[in-house]
Amino acid sequence: MTCDIDYRYRRALEPDGLTTFENALRALNEAVEDARLAALDPAVCPAIKLLTRHLGRVSHGEPLCHTALDDELRHQCIERIAELKRAPAIVALVRRGLDYRPQELRHYRREGSRTLRAIAFQLGLEHTDYRLGYTTPQESLAGDHTLEAKQLYLRISPERYGEPGVAWRNPHWKPPGATMRKASITALRDIPALAARIARELKLPSPAQPGLI
Repeated sequence: MTCDIDYRYRRALEPDGLTTFENALRALNEAVEDARLAALDPAVCPAIKLLTRHLGRVSHGEPLCHTALDDELRHQCIERIAELKRAPAIVALVRRGLDYRPQELRHYRREGSRTLRAIAFQLGLEHTDYRLGYTTPQESLAGDHTLEAKQLYLRISPERYGEPGVAWRNPHWKPPGATMRKASITALRDIPALAARIARELKLPSPAQPGLI
């Protein structure tokens, strides 16, 4: 399973904010570290190649717009982003580690909320039907994302000490949700299947079907 995320590819395609040497160099270094965390060779990453070219333009005072020579690398980045859409970023982030990594923690905060909303949508919950939360013992450590609804408590956590990353129960510990049920963080690779499992095990009502015209 890949541990890659799409951030550096998107940044390489739209480096508009990288207008100083310091910012462009920092972005390049972060992209190299990101590729290494994903167990990929930075030397062959199209995003890193694009950011390297951008740094060269900044350092030489050249126009910062991309040229036809960049088209193939840009196409590779776009293809990679499309591939990664089928692999939720939160799975990769948790599997490759989060603690004491500020950039990864920022992505984790964003992707955790996004993932919980996707599950809520599959369960037929409206935005007003649930509340999202995030708790952490300290800012440098990854915390727990939670969703609380009338009949559901759902948690996404970093997998520490062998503890599965996804857990759910009835918020009031009522049967059939009187025990905490758990799954590996990899269950988030198929959100519709996970939502169906949660609904089945907690006997949640089926999502309302749109009326026929």
